[in-house]
Amino acid sequence: MSRTLNENTSNELHRTLCDLLVLSEADDCLLCDTGGYVLAREGDGDHDPYQMAALGAGVYGASRELARLLGEREFNVVLHQGTQKSIFICAVHADALLVIVFSQNASAGLVKLYAKPAAVAVRALLEDARRLAMEAEDLAGHPLVLNRAGPLFRAGP
Repeated sequence: MSRTLNENTSNELHRTLCDLLVLSEADDCLLCDTGGYVLAREGDGDHDPYQMAALGAGVYGASRELARLLGEREFNVVLHQGTQKSIFICAVHADALLVIVFSQNASAGLVKLYAKPAAVAVRALLEDARRLAMEAEDLAGHPLVLNRAGPLFRAGP
């Protein structure tokens, strides 16, 4: 996933993830690619976000293969519930995941409820970033065309 997020997109992503945290009562959330690279993080979790992203992407990849074994195209959500902390992982895009960490004080149902619209919003932001990147590549890839008739270089004055 090769993208550059402009300031407006980055701010909107920040706002979406912050809203998700407040509404779902989760502790921490991050956006990562399916290779485990952290794209954005919000929250106050005390865990290493890079390890969380890498392991979350691995878990999601394994669940995708389990889905295929069972004849499903994929499982788009993974939920691990613990006694103190739980983690919810959902596909945002073909190559992006939303990883949400929450404590026993938050409801898994509440996290699921607010993760879906957040994933839709993040997907739209990533699609816009991809479209803008492709447009920039198209512009950069076009040859320089001079709009002036006549010789470009002259032998002298």
